[in-house]
Amino acid sequence: MAEKKEQVRVEDQVRALIAQIESIRAEIATLDAAINALRQTVATLRTLKKLGKGKNVLIPVGSIAQVEMKIENLDKVVVSVGQNISAELSYDEAVKYIEDEIERILALRLVLEQTIADLYTQIDALIRGQSQEQPQEGENK
Repeated sequence: MAEKKEQVRVEDQVRALIAQIESIRAEIATLDAAINALRQTVATLRTLKKLGKGKNVLIPVGSIAQVEMKIENLDKVVVSVGQNISAELSYDEAVKYIEDEIERILALRLVLEQTIADLYTQIDALIRGQSQEQPQEGENK
């Protein structure tokens, strides 16, 4: 009877750890989307800089419309710095700011990946502990 209770306890702990892992994986997916968006932003800024002044580009306005605009000055870029606050930065400062943000998110992602690895280690220890506690065939109780 005690063995059955212990087995149920271990199974509950494993389920809880797996739920934590799935939650962290969802967070990582969100971080990956943010990283991709920031990388696309840097790539777009670089492309616009290469095109140079006087080039016409189409700027999306909503999901179904675009307007034609001419690149006049890419020396200044307005960047969101959080909580609906934006700052005007030089082109180089803006690219650096975005790249630094990517690095911060990647560092957080690494911490989350390590947390997942630690949780798997805990699951492994629980399962190994459970299998070691069960009597082997031929043993008397």
